[in-house]
Amino acid sequence: MASSLVTRTPPLDRLLQRSGALLALILALVLALQVMPPQPAHAVPPSSVTVTDTTGEVDPELLQARLKEIDFREDVQLAVVVLDVTEYDSDPAQDTALNDAVLAHARDTAPELLSEDGEHWAEGTVLLALDPTHRFLGTYGGEEVALDEGGFEAVQDAMRDDAADGRWADALEAGTQKYAGLLDRPWWRHPAVMTVAAVVVGVVLVLGGGALAGRRTARRRADSALARYEDVQQRRVQTDAAARSLPTTSPYAHAVLVAHQDFQQRLEKVEEMHDHLPAPQQRGWAWGLAGTERKLARSFEGTVRHLDEADDDIIATSDLLRRSGGWRTAWERELRPLRDSLSALDGALAGELAGEEVTEDEGGVSEQEAAAASEVRELGGDIAVELDSLTGQLEADRIDPDSALERLDTLTRELSAAVTRLRSGRISRMASDDEERELLEGAAADVEERGYRSVRGRRHALEHEASDSADVFWTLSPLLWYSNWSTQSATALETHRNPSAASGGGSTAGYSAAAGGFSGAGSSSRF
Repeated sequence: MASSLVTRTPPLDRLLQRSGALLALILALVLALQVMPPQPAHAVPPSSVTVTDTTGEVDPELLQARLKEIDFREDVQLAVVVLDVTEYDSDPAQDTALNDAVLAHARDTAPELLSEDGEHWAEGTVLLALDPTHRFLGTYGGEEVALDEGGFEAVQDAMRDDAADGRWADALEAGTQKYAGLLDRPWWRHPAVMTVAAVVVGVVLVLGGGALAGRRTARRRADSALARYEDVQQRRVQTDAAARSLPTTSPYAHAVLVAHQDFQQRLEKVEEMHDHLPAPQQRGWAWGLAGTERKLARSFEGTVRHLDEADDDIIATSDLLRRSGGWRTAWERELRPLRDSLSALDGALAGELAGEEVTEDEGGVSEQEAAAASEVRELGGDIAVELDSLTGQLEADRIDPDSALERLDTLTRELSAAVTRLRSGRISRMASDDEERELLEGAAADVEERGYRSVRGRRHALEHEASDSADVFWTLSPLLWYSNWSTQSATALETHRNPSAASGGGSTAGYSAAAGGFSGAGSSSRF
């Protein structure tokens, strides 16, 4: 097998040589583009700069001095307006509020910003606007110096971070610099041109370097998995003996036996993979370049990892059910989900244990939610005590392992039920209609269970498949689950209520009907 793979090396060498030549050509082209003149015309500062601030948020003279240092490729008249849209009777809830307010400002106090017919911005005018209170950004331009829609959005994007931090002057300066960089930009500086060049370079790098990286990864996976495979084979007798020695009367033994059956089936498959996997000393230089070889290494590694964990679980659980060997380690594994819930209790219930002091009318939690939170808090305290008590009873041989595990299952069911009531109260408080209620309830499906290797979890999964308890909420660590659900559901609700904010706020062009048919170029967005 190895010899047949080695014969592929000459074609690969030729491919790498051709790729290297093409890469050199592309890099030379990119360098040539970079050293070309940065602009087709002279760079000059604005012929005039005016800064108008009706809010008192910026220092007009200082900002004006900073903006005069920025060079454009065209002669422009730069104007900056900082205002409150409500001063011009614009509704801040409307996306066109800033556009309308800036137009109203020009018509009322700065007619020089408008063309002679009043239907566009004045020739050569570059206008940046900001509403700090209602978080609007705007960019506008006369027809000769206007950017396309993507250009206006790019200017607003350049302003957004500084504006979000309240650095108004920095935001306006950043926007002006971006506008100057985009206006009459040479074709070879256009992002599309550079993107095409970068894609071509990337393809060449993938051809040359990607294949070598895949080869190294495949060989590393195979080497690490082979060592674990030997460990699995050496422990196979012990694993099989652990499965045979399971107590026949234990309700948890069935889950372990099912896991052992899966272990045997996977072991047969991984042995077949091993027969097709050459030893390190038998691999040719090119082994790992082919996709089939990389897939084999990946599958072999994943299956061996699963087997390595599975035999540990089978042996440990057998020890626990017979209370022999390392049973205490397996017991701690069964305790861990509930202990994680207790650790998450304070964070999960933050703001939901207000009791009588915060009522629903005051914008806090409802009585239903507060009562459920108090129940969870009290139950958490009881569980903490009982976990220690069960451990002591097991160590003193005053309780058998099956009874102890059954008690953990009971505590998990009780805590899951209490969390269900807590979640219902939270949904009732947060949802304003049936659609939002469905959204919050649906968010539960997106919460993933932590990967606990628990025999209780395996038993529940098997019994759940054979029963009609699909509508009963149960999870190994209910409070940890609830904490994650609270975060995800709140995010989902915020996205649902404010889709534009979630998407970063698209740029809005145009003006309302009150603008009287004004069609000046420009747009605004929120930050």
